Amino acid sequence: MTLKVGILFNYPTKPLRGESIDYVAEAEVLDQVQAVQEALRKLGLQHYKIPLKGDIEETVKILKEHKPDVVVNLSEGLLGDSSLEMYVPALLELLGIPYTGSHSLALGLCQDKGLAKAVLRANNIPTPRYQIMSGADVLKRGLKFPLFVKPLREDASIGITKRSFVRNMEELRSRVEYVNRVYGQPALVEEYIGGREFNVSILGNEEPMVLPISEIIFEFEGEPRIVDYAAKWLRDSEEYIKTRPVCPAKLDEKLRVAVERTALKAYRALGCRDYARVDIRLKEDAGTPYVLEVNPNPDISLEAGFVRSLKAAGIPFEEFVRRILGFALKRSGRSVPWLG
Repeated sequence: MTLKVGILFNYPTKPLRGESIDYVAEAEVLDQVQAVQEALRKLGLQHYKIPLKGDIEETVKILKEHKPDVVVNLSEGLLGDSSLEMYVPALLELLGIPYTGSHSLALGLCQDKGLAKAVLRANNIPTPRYQIMSGADVLKRGLKFPLFVKPLREDASIGITKRSFVRNMEELRSRVEYVNRVYGQPALVEEYIGGREFNVSILGNEEPMVLPISEIIFEFEGEPRIVDYAAKWLRDSEEYIKTRPVCPAKLDEKLRVAVERTALKAYRALGCRDYARVDIRLKEDAGTPYVLEVNPNPDISLEAGFVRSLKAAGIPFEEFVRRILGFALKRSGRSVPWLG
């Protein structure tokens, strides 16, 4: 059969809130689009791009006219607002179009870091102790400095710098006020975990597989050892240069199993599907894996951590695209044997 594949993505635009430099992360989606286009070309599949711009009615019109059999959902927001990400798959569901990646509820849940951590804690999955704060809030008892402060509903390390690491009440108040004012949302304040950091990429549904684990090697002296915005996006920065991923990570068998089990529990608890990345810190004194964040539909540009783990597993990128298309079509009840 001839399969028509749509590539749906948010066309980069200036974010509605935050710093002007946050646009760098917004524009990254174009690298993902290019990678998926090339994979679909290798698979011999008919495909076309569907950019989400300002006119949602125009997007609906395009989807109805082209009638894609399946959509690769690369959208990370809408109209410059990352908090609207969950509504894109909801739109596809209303139109009856199968799509890759996590459903709207999982995307919305994971984007609200407080809700996501509440679900993790309810499922006995270790995550740093935390509090959601606005300027007038009082730090609750039990939270111990140093603390880490970030916007409640952003991803891609947006709003995170070395100043997100706070050692006392004065620094905490200043950073919470910054997040409230610049990002227009509460701050998530959590205890800082100072051990090794792992990115755990997961692929699949009924029997999801954990891809080779990637470790972030921090070549800084002293704390904080974090993947802030500069380390993630600004290639010429000291933070980027001194934040080095190693995949596969060097782990003994006991630790590898513990990290994988924790990541899989988090993946399932938050309703992820098809593929996701779980960020984990190892608490040094106890050797316990703590879940920092769960990222459904993570960055799949060719330089990203998820693709690094695919390569370490010996899975070509086009094979990954073939699999997630197969997952989406299977959910719709359609059978395309060579897609799986």
